[in-house]
Amino acid sequence: MPVTTAGSSGFCFGVKHAVETAHNMLKDKASGKYSGDLVMLGELIHNEIVLNELTRGGFIICGSASEVPEGATVLIRAHGVPPSETRILEDKGCSIVDCTCPFVAKIHRIVAGAASEHKNIIVAGGKGHPEVLGICGYAEGYGVGVAVIGSPEEIGGIPFELKDSILVSQTTFSAAVFKNICANIENKIANNCIFDTICSTTENRQKEAASLSEQSDVMLVIGSGKSSNTNKLFDICRGRCVRTYLISDVTDAAELIREGKIKPQDRVGITAGASTPEAIILEVVQTMDENDVKTNQEQIDASFAEALEQLASVKRNAVVKGEIIRADADFVYVDVHDKSEGKIPLREFTNDPDFDLDKAVEEHQEITVVVKSIKNSDQGKEIILSKSQLDFEKNKAAIQEAFENKTPVDVKITSVVKEGIIGSYGGVDIYIHKTQIGMGNPGELKDYVGQTLTIRITKFDTEKHRLRISGSHRVLETDERKAKAEEIWNSIEVGKHYKGVVRSLPDFGAFIDIGGVDGLCHNSELSWKRIRKPSEVLSVGDEVDVYIKSFDRDSKKISLGYKKEEDDPYYNIEERVPVGSTIKGTVVRLTDFGAFVQLEPDLDALCHVSQISTKRLEKPSDVLKVGDEVMAKVIKIQPESRRISISIKEVQPIDPEDVPEDVEDEAVPAAEAAEEAPAVEATDAAAPAEE
Repeated sequence: MPVTTAGSSGFCFGVKHAVETAHNMLKDKASGKYSGDLVMLGELIHNEIVLNELTRGGFIICGSASEVPEGATVLIRAHGVPPSETRILEDKGCSIVDCTCPFVAKIHRIVAGAASEHKNIIVAGGKGHPEVLGICGYAEGYGVGVAVIGSPEEIGGIPFELKDSILVSQTTFSAAVFKNICANIENKIANNCIFDTICSTTENRQKEAASLSEQSDVMLVIGSGKSSNTNKLFDICRGRCVRTYLISDVTDAAELIREGKIKPQDRVGITAGASTPEAIILEVVQTMDENDVKTNQEQIDASFAEALEQLASVKRNAVVKGEIIRADADFVYVDVHDKSEGKIPLREFTNDPDFDLDKAVEEHQEITVVVKSIKNSDQGKEIILSKSQLDFEKNKAAIQEAFENKTPVDVKITSVVKEGIIGSYGGVDIYIHKTQIGMGNPGELKDYVGQTLTIRITKFDTEKHRLRISGSHRVLETDERKAKAEEIWNSIEVGKHYKGVVRSLPDFGAFIDIGGVDGLCHNSELSWKRIRKPSEVLSVGDEVDVYIKSFDRDSKKISLGYKKEEDDPYYNIEERVPVGSTIKGTVVRLTDFGAFVQLEPDLDALCHVSQISTKRLEKPSDVLKVGDEVMAKVIKIQPESRRISISIKEVQPIDPEDVPEDVEDEAVPAAEAAEEAPAVEATDAAAPAEE
């Protein structure tokens, strides 16, 4: 198995210096030089083996200066820290051993000098990376803008004028990406204040990795996934060699061999991040050299033939199959069995609401794509693929078939446009006018975004080489209502109950949809008590139980009832309030001929003026007022005319205090008074509906 190791692999100068300093500090601690705690501010190196060795020796790892114990001796790693962190340590009386990489310290000086001259700072690097945070910290307190970008596309999002700015780079940033950023920004910054601060070791490491990966069948990148420079090495190698693997040590390498991902005939290239000790690199190289895995020659021949077949198929406009292997902020990467992986713009997936990209990456889902272009550049072969182009043609054909057969389709609403909304069917846009969303008022169009709507394709126009597709949900509702209406008219009968939905509320009643047909429920049929408008009882959209009172097939008119017999205040009244019983009530209204007394909510009885007192009264208000509670006897009930007559004087007569004793009682007998009472309704609930 041919194995080649890149020359610039393993510890860079800054990391090597920091690790050696840490080991020397442990020796000094053992000799009594340091009395307090030994602290490293952040993980000194992205390597668990080295970190475990240092922490076992006595180092404590603190994430920020605020966590450091007072009086500790603090080791600043090669990434450096912002001045604000240094000030906190000084205030705590800590001793500082500064191992900031000289290349990083140079960037600090550049940024501090530019900020003091009121220039904005642009950093090409990873947002949140410790080195970048330290660089940005040197611009604090000067009132200048600071922006971190990771690609040329992010230049447009910088929130300040570029003219009075400087551009620096994280030391481990991709040299190729930085070059592209410079090409897009150099004419926008005054005096071309661009500083190429990428570490020369990092740049050499990336160039060697790029060259080696182009010559290898398998590329091993040794390091930690937490390391920025290691991840960039992986991306560079992956762009040139599909079978690139990120491993942490010799155990991972041996596992790849056992799984058959590395074969005896493979040319293996090895590179390592700046945080990888030389000993780990040597172990991996030795494992590759000593590997003696046997592979059946027939399997090799078959794999070779398959590879040739796949390779021949990866050409412009070819339709190929591949596996989704990863994604970043711009592209989804697909293994199409070529030396270089292909990539699909991320927007093709975000525009497809039914595609689960996270799941596809996790499961390495197979996908059929079309090869749009193949370009060779300094960065390696670039294969641009398209998923949406194939999806569009397939789904356009499905939509055309649905149009011809009048078959409903489900679409996902993606946006709001003038006078309507856009539904997507696998990337095919369909216009739905607001009047075609439904039978009623559609409301706020923006509320439909993200919802699924079933529609019928009403227009499919390909004239003038421009596709125009329209759809309607309303036509489906109309057809459904017609079918339901026919069913209702075939089975309708007086007294039959239906579940309905309130559609509108004019002043005279409620129109209720009972399933394809609207019926009118008059105000008098909504409630047993008198109402002024139907909204006192119902609201538009309410689901209600109604029954048929009458209908006319010729005019297609239906009268509905809503109020229930058991809700009538006079329902079963002769059993609930029998004649001769004594009741208690409240005076609610006074007239010249008597007092109305409320027995129950919406149930009033009339006590004639002659039945209030044993003395003759001119009017009830001589002894009563609204709100008085009285005891009375039920003397007559007339359910058909909705009247109840009661007598107070037969239970507790209420006599006036100032009536002369010589005035004879000319009170009318109770039965006679009930007969002579004016024909006035005893409750509002019985008032004629026409009033």
